[in-house]
This record gives sequence, structure tokens and C-alpha cells, in this order.
Amino acid sequence: MMKVAGFPLFKLFAVAHPHRTFLWRHAVAWLVVLGWLVLLPGPASAHASLVRSTPAGNATLTDPPHEARLWFSEPVSPAFSTVTIIDGQGRAIPPVSIRVGDDDPTLLIVTLPDLPPGLYNLRWKVLSETDGHFTQGPLVFGVGSEVSAASAATASEPASSIPLVEVFLRWLNFAGLMGLVGAAGVAAVVLKPSPGALRERRFMRLLHHRVLRWAFWCTAAALLAGGGVLGWQVVVLRPTLPENAALTAVVWQLVSHTRWGQMWLARQAVLAAAMFCLRRRYPLPVTGLLAVGAVGLQASMGHASGLSRAPALAVTLDALHIAAAGIWVGGLLALVVASLLLYRQTGYRFAGLSGRVWKRFSPLAVLGVLVLVASGLYSTGRQAASVDAVLTTRYGQFLAGKLSLVLLVGMVGLVNSMLLHPRLAAPLARLLKKPPGWTPVSPHRLSRLVLVEAGLGLLVVLATGVITTLPTANGPEFSASPADTPAAFSQQVDDMVITFSARPNRPGQNLFSIRAVSVRKPPPAEMMRLIVRLTYLDQDFGRMSVDAVEIEPGLYQVGGNYFTNPGRWKVQVIARRRGLKDASAQFQWVVPPASARAEIVSTRPLEPVLTITAGMVILLATAGLTGLYFRRRTAARPRARIALPGSVQVQNGG
Repeated sequence: MMKVAGFPLFKLFAVAHPHRTFLWRHAVAWLVVLGWLVLLPGPASAHASLVRSTPAGNATLTDPPHEARLWFSEPVSPAFSTVTIIDGQGRAIPPVSIRVGDDDPTLLIVTLPDLPPGLYNLRWKVLSETDGHFTQGPLVFGVGSEVSAASAATASEPASSIPLVEVFLRWLNFAGLMGLVGAAGVAAVVLKPSPGALRERRFMRLLHHRVLRWAFWCTAAALLAGGGVLGWQVVVLRPTLPENAALTAVVWQLVSHTRWGQMWLARQAVLAAAMFCLRRRYPLPVTGLLAVGAVGLQASMGHASGLSRAPALAVTLDALHIAAAGIWVGGLLALVVASLLLYRQTGYRFAGLSGRVWKRFSPLAVLGVLVLVASGLYSTGRQAASVDAVLTTRYGQFLAGKLSLVLLVGMVGLVNSMLLHPRLAAPLARLLKKPPGWTPVSPHRLSRLVLVEAGLGLLVVLATGVITTLPTANGPEFSASPADTPAAFSQQVDDMVITFSARPNRPGQNLFSIRAVSVRKPPPAEMMRLIVRLTYLDQDFGRMSVDAVEIEPGLYQVGGNYFTNPGRWKVQVIARRRGLKDASAQFQWVVPPASARAEIVSTRPLEPVLTITAGMVILLATAGLTGLYFRRRTAARPRARIALPGSVQVQNGG
């Protein structure tokens, strides 16, 4: 029999009334397996990727540019961003200056020196203000010289290695936060005082004390991991700074002059306050509020805050995802560790009371799982553009590997549950025509299988740490393929039928063809202007407006470099007629990348499907929990007694 801290592992699941609590304990075991599954799309920090530039990549210019403008997917820090210009002979030319746009923190403006004709590689390295990650890459262009395919390929950046130190620090950080949230939730909901027997009250008090002690050490681990993350950032920054730069000055500039640093400082202060409150045994609601604040600040440091669409919603759901994982997984771990400590010190005197604790924890775990499912589905849609994006990126490949590990953990956990609760194996035994009491493996192997399950669980957490260091699979290069883009869109507005098409529908020069005709004969009014307005939906670049030129009655055209980036565009066509209200048609148009990826499984966006699914989960969960609440409330009401002749009383309905 396997022993932990000097006592059998079975004692952790000892109950006073096994028949009444079996279903609850069985539900908790299944929630453990399900929770690992829904933790897959945990909060993922991404990087500031280059969205577009002027001059464009591989462009050939007749005159040397005076400046280069680079737009990124997230705000960047000018103090920790570097640019080096490499000429055709491999010589490094420093830029004149580097600054961020006054009204656009995602724009990096590089003032260039006088460049003679030739090929140039502008090598950039930027620090994201959102998540504190570095990204780097080339921007190749020619001045009076055409950029060849060989030159562009030579300048490409190799894939960077995964920083193992950062992986460990992120694992420790999230584990500490989850432990704090879970322990606070368990102490407030599961271990609250109850009017039970003296022995039960003493058991709850002792377990409550050990859960809060565990919360203290989890908070300390998160605080320590935060300091390690800052130190790692400084190590990464040093090669980009002058050799005589003081270490303290670098740390202060990183903390005070970047958004990531300010969020980090606030998070560390909140965690330190939580440690103080736990040490001094302040009221639990104070610690709970500090835990919520730490989770919110952690989510604000992630990639969600840099999204161009609905960043507040994305940050809120990221925070809910971390909190739900903490309530469920962190709470489960807090109860296990606290029980281990208690049994080690007191023996088996309270073994029969454990079932009541797990029964109280089950509803809290169910709530955590429901929130995890909904927030995880939404986050997956925002972080992974399509199935092909998952299959062709390191982020997606590690995500798939993590899924395989999670499924393996689930299988091992299911076998362990059958060994602990033989009734769970009964349906499988009947299906396989096995005798009563049959289990998939011998009960003597439980100790080894528990170690295997724990080891695989640690690998899953490690995979989470790896994933959070990788850029997500949702850039413009994962836009829909040309086959998924309709040749034209048509819409009727009042009496006008407006049709829009773009050819060749690639980033750069395109020809827009718009047909705008009235279904009424003769038309009710003369057409004065046809206006085309373009808005890039994947990032805020403002709005472009241009008048279309009529080439024949009802047919208009616009030519130019208006589709500057691949991705989703909103196209608004406004027909302005004399004496009538404007007729406005809107289309969502997708521009595929210049070099479209070959479709492997599907390039269709995952976000719409997963967002709708997340909403359905929330609605079903809300309906189910509401129904369960009113059902229990009705069952808890004392039933009225009706007095009948002869002084006989019976219960109403019974």
C-alpha cells in the first residue's frame, strides 16, 4: 500500500458514510479529469508581431527613405527597442533616432541616415509593453536595386529557442496564484464553521489553519516567481543596452517606464499585502479581495490587453479563467496538502470526517469547471485562428502535445477512480462480462498509478509554462485562404443593389469594382458620388475614404494600395444621390496573405464557433444552477401541517 507522509493514501478519501457520499466523491474525481481538459486554453501571453511597415518588406524604392515606420500588434517600448541597418556588404549602420508615434503606441518610427543605392536589411528588436516579451525580425528593402528571393531568404530570422528559465518561472507563478485563490476559496466556502459536533468543529478549525498556511506559501512562491521574471527580463535586456548601463537604472526604467513594469509592480505589492494579511491572520475577505486583485493584474499583463477588439472583455475572461482554475485545481490541491499535514500530525482521529469536506467542495469545483469551460473556449478562439494554425505553429503543436498528455492523465485518473471506487467499474465489467468486483488492473498497482498520474500532471503544468512563452497562432498570416473568400458581395439597401469585388485581393495594389444600380425604373434620383470607406478590423489603423470613378452607367472602380494588410476589412460603400438619404452597404471582406498557406485541414476561423459555444455553456450552466438552487430551496422549506378532526395531524402532501 502506498504511503504519503507516513500514512496510507486511502485515508485521504476515508468517509464516515461511504454509501451517501460515494456519488459526491465520484463527481470530484471526474472533475479532476475534466478540469485538466478545460485548462488547455489557459491565459497565453503573446508577442508584439510586425503588422505592416513603410517601406514594405522586399520593396524596391527609387529614392532613399528618410524614415521607416513599423506598426506592431501591441504597444512597444522605445527605451528597450533597437534597430540596426545592415547594408549589402554586411556593415552595420546605426539609425539617427528611434521613437514611438505620438498618438499610436504600436508605431515605431526610425529616422534613417542617408542611404546610397543598394540592398538594406533593417533588423528590429522590440519589447512589448503588454506582456514584456521581446520579438525581432528583418525588414528588407532596396534603394534603386531589386530585392531578390535569395536576399529575402538570407535575411529571415531563425526560430528562437524556448527559454527554459522563463518556462519554470511562469509555471511557479501560475501555480502560486492558483494555490492562493484556491486556498482562499476553500477556507471561505468549504471550511466555514458549522453547528456540528465538537469533534467536527475542531477538525474544520485545524484544517482551516493548515489551508491558510498553504495559501501563505503559495503567495510567497508567486511573489518569488515575479521577482525571478523581472530578473530574467533584465538578463534579456542587457545585450541591447550600453555596456556602462547601471543595473539598478535598467530595473527602474523597466518598472517605471513600461506598462508591463507598472502592472508587475502593482501585482507584487498586492501579493506582499496578501502575505502580510495571511501572516497576521486578517479577516479572510481581505485576503480574498487581494487574491482577486492579483489575478486581475496578472491578466492585465497578458496578451488580452493588447487585442484591438474588445480588450476589456478578453482581460476579464482571462482573469476569470485564472480564478476558476485556482478555485478548482488550487482548492483541490489545498485540501490534499492540508489533509496530509493534518493526518501526519494527528493520525487517523479525523479520517471519517473527510467525506463531508469533499462533499462541500464539489459544488465549488463544479462552478470552477463551468467558468473554465466557457472562458477557455473564448480564449482559444482569440488565440488560435484556425485548425491549420494549430497544426503549423509551435504554439499549436505544444497545445496538441498538452492535449495528448491531458487525455493520458484522464485515462490514468479514471483507472485510479475505479480502483478507489469499484462501483465505478461495474458498468465496464458488465459490458466485458466480468465478475462482480472486477477492476481494470490489480488494486496493488494503485500506488504506482498514483505516481504516474502525478508525474503526468506535472508535465501538463510544464507544457502550460512552455505555451505561455510562445507567440499565439492568430496573426494576419493565418487569414482565410482565397478559396474561402467569395468573389463578390452584394447587398440591397432601399431601392439600391450594391455589389463589391476586389482583384487580385492581395495586400498591395488592388482594383475595386462596385456596381450600384436602382431596382426602380427610372431611378428616383441622380447619383452624385459613390464613396468607399475601408477599416482594418484586426488593428486600429483608422479609416480610409476614397471616391469611386464611374466608368459606365452603374459601374464604378477604385484602384490603389488600400488593402495594406492581410486579414479582415470592413468595406462600406455609400451611394449619395440628389435629394435622397445616403444608401450605405457594409461588407466584411477578407484579404488573404500574399503567400497563401496551403490548406491542410481547415483555414476557417475558430473564433465565431468557439465564442457561440462559450455563450451556450454559460446559458446552460446558468439555467442548470438556477434550477438546482430553487429545487434545493423548495426542498429545504418546512412542510406545513394540517389539523384534521379528531386531533390528528398529517403533513401537507404526505
